[in-house]
Amino acid sequence: MSPETIEQQVHDAILTEFNTRLPESRVEVIINPVNTTLDLPRCLTPLEITLPFSSGQRITARVNCHSPVWSLFVTAQVRQLMDVIVTNRPLPRNSRISASDIRLSEQDVIRMSGDYFVRLEDVIGQQVRRPIGNDQVITSRMIETALAVTRGAQVSIEARRGSLVIRTPGIALEDGQLGQQIRVRNEQSGTEIRGTVIGNGMIQVQ
Repeated sequence: MSPETIEQQVHDAILTEFNTRLPESRVEVIINPVNTTLDLPRCLTPLEITLPFSSGQRITARVNCHSPVWSLFVTAQVRQLMDVIVTNRPLPRNSRISASDIRLSEQDVIRMSGDYFVRLEDVIGQQVRRPIGNDQVITSRMIETALAVTRGAQVSIEARRGSLVIRTPGIALEDGQLGQQIRVRNEQSGTEIRGTVIGNGMIQVQ
């Protein structure tokens, strides 16, 4: 059986495996040549190809023939390329990410040690948790949901009674993200209450 035939079938098996893992990616496979001095008889059954060692960029495939019986290992290098979000410029801590701060860039995700984002809308508007360098892949550990309310800021306290909505001015006593409950002080009564952040500078109380 020719080395070229074995190499092609191993190539196709690896390609199928990695396309199944991430269908939206672009996969590149480089097969290390099979030893041409091997005198392997033609396999009378379809080759069985398994990938027992397929983590990282270096892949080892096991090739089995059942009639006549023989087997060998073939190694390959794999790149799995996807458009992921990277920075256009250095981003300082606590800054809010805008559309001009980021872009999509094709990267080999196999080489990445952390997670990544593929949709711009998942990152735009988020707050930078720690400084991020230029042209750096953004991971979930680098960003967090931006604060909708900051401690000491003036807020609008909203109370609903059926179809009636009553709004009063207040002061936030804690930082808060959307959906969080925080303490606020009603400026008119001086009363401290808890409410839910429903928007920028907006608190809803029951």
